[in-house]
Amino acid sequence: MSGLYKVVGSDPADLQAEVNRIFEIVSNRLDKIEGFRGEPEVWARQVNKGDIVVDSYREGIVLRDELDPPGYWRITVDSTGTLTQTSLGREYK
Repeated sequence: MSGLYKVVGSDPADLQAEVNRIFEIVSNRLDKIEGFRGEPEVWARQVNKGDIVVDSYREGIVLRDELDPPGYWRITVDSTGTLTQTSLGREYK
């Protein structure tokens, strides 16, 4: 099979150095995967093939307005179907 990587050697120090090099490569590649580590990227368009369900009445959909700096708003719904918007301020983390 192609794409396999073998660590070959008999000296423990060489083996440890090679394994550490492999872990560094894997870590660097994982860092490049969007949303895997660090701050997630928010894209302008999300393609979703199903419903988005928020499973808590205390949480909801968070939207950002157009101001500079932007404001963040949480939209929730109660048992009567009434939508409520709550300002989360200028920073949302």
